[in-house]
Order: sequence, then structure tokens, then C-alpha cells
Amino acid sequence: MRLILVRHGETRWNLDGRYQGRADIDIAPQGLATARRLGQALQGAEVTSVLTSPLRRAAQTALLIGTALGGIAPLADPRLTEIDFGEWQGLTQQEIKQRWPEALRSWKSAPEAFRFPGGESLGDALERLTAFLRQPPGMDLTAGGDVLAVSHAGPIRLAGLIAERRPLGEFREVAVCAGTLYAFEWRASGDLCRVSYR
Repeated sequence: MRLILVRHGETRWNLDGRYQGRADIDIAPQGLATARRLGQALQGAEVTSVLTSPLRRAAQTALLIGTALGGIAPLADPRLTEIDFGEWQGLTQQEIKQRWPEALRSWKSAPEAFRFPGGESLGDALERLTAFLRQPPGMDLTAGGDVLAVSHAGPIRLAGLIAERRPLGEFREVAVCAGTLYAFEWRASGDLCRVSYR
């Protein structure tokens, strides 16, 4: 079985370079267009179910893709939610640098040991994602077909690290673009193996 992870369509905060985290904002017009394009691109895939983070930007993307795939209704799973950036949510990197210069340096130099002020650590987010991979909602991982899950940059980066057996310290080295597909082989054990990024 393949797991196709999709980062939600662009939001205004993406375009402004703001940390989004758990802030529940809509996708921008270009994000809607991206979601429709992804739905068309996936029409040849054997997608049997669509899962999504419950945040609006992901759920809106998932709904448009599910509609393009013949009306598959997305199922929300909170384990696909973005990392909680706490007090950094809604701020640009420059604003964070002005308020938390030492913390920002720590985040960039040792992300595996960092906890966002008032938010999560990468370890917290990894635990959530691992639980999802081992026990997805109502799924038999030995069945055929592809599962499409709309999520966020953080969980998708973590999935890439899991699939490539890389340490959390390399989190910031994994590039994840809005509206992009990341395909993995998904085994019954919950293990991932990267198939392709496109």
C-alpha cells in the first residue's frame, strides 16, 4: 500500500512567511487552484481513502482532492495536525529573531532538542505521527490501493526522516513545498519507505 502525503495548498501566511502551526486559517486563492490541480493529477492513482489534518487549510485541500477523485469524503485525524509552534504562531522569522534570538538559534542549530515556547517539541510531533502510521483510522495496511493524507510541512518532514532512517537533527534539511505530493510505501508494521517525491 502507498501513503501519499500532500502538503495543503498555500495560505496568506505561507506567502507572508509566517509560522502557522495550529492557527486555523483558510487557503488562499492560489492554494485552491493548487488543490484542484493536485486532484486532477491524482485521477489515475488508485486512491481508496482520503485523510486530513482537521485544520481548515488541510481540510479544504482534502475536500477538493476527494471531489476530483470521485467524491471521496475526507476523514479528519488530529495526529496529522501541524507542529504546535506555541508563541511563535503568526510571527515571521524576523519577528521571532527580535523577541527570541537565543531560542531561534537553538531551533536552527539543534532542532531535535528544542521545544517551541508554549508549544511542542519535534519528539512530541514524531510520537503523534508514529501512532498514526502504526494505527491509521479504520484501515487495513495489508489491503490494496493508495491512502492520501493531507497534512503540513512538519509531519511530512518527519515522515521523510522516518522513511530514510535519518535523525531528528536533520529535520530542517528536508524540503517540503506547499501543494506537493510525497509518496511512500506503507507496510503493515507501520514502517515507511520512500518511493518518490514529485
